[in-house]
Amino acid sequence: MKAARVNAFGGEDQLEIVELPDPVAGQGEIIVRVKACGLNYADVMQRLGLYPGGPTPRYIAGMEAAGVVESHGADTDNAPPIGSRVVALGRGAHAELVGANARACIPLPETMSFEEGAAFPVQYLTAYHTLVTLAHAKAGETVLIHAAAGGVGTAAIQIAKLLGLRVVGTASTDEKREKITQLGADVAVSYDDFEVAARELTDGRGPDICLESIGGEVFRRSLAIIPPLGRLVVFGAASKEAQPIDTLKLFFRSQSILGFHLNGIVGRPDLMVSSLTTLLSWIGTGKLKIQIGHKFPLAEIRQAHELIASRNSYGKIVLVT
Repeated sequence: MKAARVNAFGGEDQLEIVELPDPVAGQGEIIVRVKACGLNYADVMQRLGLYPGGPTPRYIAGMEAAGVVESHGADTDNAPPIGSRVVALGRGAHAELVGANARACIPLPETMSFEEGAAFPVQYLTAYHTLVTLAHAKAGETVLIHAAAGGVGTAAIQIAKLLGLRVVGTASTDEKREKITQLGADVAVSYDDFEVAARELTDGRGPDICLESIGGEVFRRSLAIIPPLGRLVVFGAASKEAQPIDTLKLFFRSQSILGFHLNGIVGRPDLMVSSLTTLLSWIGTGKLKIQIGHKFPLAEIRQAHELIASRNSYGKIVLVT
């Protein structure tokens, strides 16, 4: 099979398409013939060696794919049957074949394409759980969503509106701000203007919730405008700049800072099943539309990494095998 391998931590030049032996399903695993796979900013962080607990070179890149079940390993009695369409979560997804834990595979509805399936799990589950499970968002509240034109951001805007929230979204260009306005954001602004915009929309109070994936100065400025009992949920650090937290100010202001990684719910079947049921229902009824902004052949994975690292992409980047 062909696979995208990271040979050493570093730039895009460390990515290489290689020919490897086909994987064999281990205990509790299935083999999926990949039709499309998703690219996330976490893949860039892993390649750079900046992802805590991430794989070490040499490794096959990727963490989500959609395709067809090709074979079963031992102890997979309840696994999706051979020939069925699934979305798989697990390492090594940027390849023509991937071995995945059968319990981490999601049946792909016939109404969804393989590209939509590959664009769905990481970013839509992240958007849902940051808002619902961690922030406990309530109708009428206001959420500030940074990088709102990205994969998680475009999902979060739509989910926030379905939950009855008001949305302030940040994006770096006029074109992106126009797109997120069309997607449902009440206010779309540059990173220079989000404090003023958020306060204007909330009569000076500040946003109840902030979804933050950039870090650095954006994190600091966002925390400064969160009101008492406000919640700031961190799920990334695209700037590669972590910020220290002043706990004295935190408790005097009665603010919450919450961290989220998808691994936190993978081992929670109750949360996975309920969120997937809700999300797939919204997608099936057209209330939630997966935003695929760019498609690349797997062979052009270096160009795809360059685009997502530039932060000039919109929505989800999908690789097609």
